[in-house]
Amino acid sequence: MRISGLLLVAGSLAAAPGPAYAAPSADLVVVWAPGLRTTPIEQAARRAGAAVIDQSPKPEQSAQTAKLVAAGVQAFDQLKFDEAWQALERARSEADRTGAEGLTQAQLSDLFLYRGLVKAQQGDSTAGWEELVAANTIDPTRELDPGRFPPKVRTDFERARDTVKTKARAKLTVQAPEGCATTVDGRPAPGPVELVVGPHWVSTRCADRQPEGFRIELTGDVRLPLEPRPYLPPNDTELLVQARTAGARAFVVVEVRAGVATARLVGLDGRERNRKTVTVTGDLSPVADGVQALLAPPPDKRWYDSKVVWALGGAAIAAAILIPVTAFLANDSAAGNPTASVSFPTEDKLPPW
Repeated sequence: MRISGLLLVAGSLAAAPGPAYAAPSADLVVVWAPGLRTTPIEQAARRAGAAVIDQSPKPEQSAQTAKLVAAGVQAFDQLKFDEAWQALERARSEADRTGAEGLTQAQLSDLFLYRGLVKAQQGDSTAGWEELVAANTIDPTRELDPGRFPPKVRTDFERARDTVKTKARAKLTVQAPEGCATTVDGRPAPGPVELVVGPHWVSTRCADRQPEGFRIELTGDVRLPLEPRPYLPPNDTELLVQARTAGARAFVVVEVRAGVATARLVGLDGRERNRKTVTVTGDLSPVADGVQALLAPPPDKRWYDSKVVWALGGAAIAAAILIPVTAFLANDSAAGNPTASVSFPTEDKLPPW
């Protein structure tokens, strides 16, 4: 009976369940990663069976200034001077508002060149001259194509260029936050630029900040600090409302700021349960592993899953079986059961058969 009971215990241990796998910790991932592709996060969430909401700020639509300039040029070529002026006037207003965002240097110069040509056709030579000077201030090295512009236009343009060459020059230094792209007169300006004094257009765009642009009248060396307003990520209250609306048990929120990504596991009570932090440089793949770990934690390690425990358990079971058997035999011997002795007959005592 004792042996049978011990074997029953051993069988129970052998039948113990294997590793217990925890249920997914969350079923919703909210991402705020301005300017970054969220594909790695989406893939990690999909593997864990979680939904994804991308709340990253979307890039604002590029200004339509280039289309307006093209429309004005086309209308001028068709001798529709009033229509051309309307399009070019709108383009000028957009350029002043956005810092000529979306325009190249050539397109910005064309804007004022054709404004001057329209004014000349309308008989306003003074206004036309000012526009030609502005076109050359933007690009003092420009040469007009003889196959496209008549001699009179080229002559007036060259006179305006000679006037611009006599003007003083000044250095413009735009100081924008790290990661922002700045243009001056449609050209990238990562550092100081030397310009002819006069009107110029400055634009800066950042992934995590609102775009900023304006027109500046340059009269001397200027250091221009820019601090575009940052986009703000959703706060925890807004995230909780979203998670509860979606029927989630908990959620993981991923935020990227200044090259550092933080993934937080948050319960519906608003309390943070866990977090992962990693540095990212243009790719969210490094943080995807952290999101995966938060969504689907590794299997729970029970005490009976340890190899050491199983080894000790096996030794204990073997001892538990052998010791009672030995004791049982010893008890039988002590109770008067003599040990049987066996003697084998010698050769001279063998039977005759």
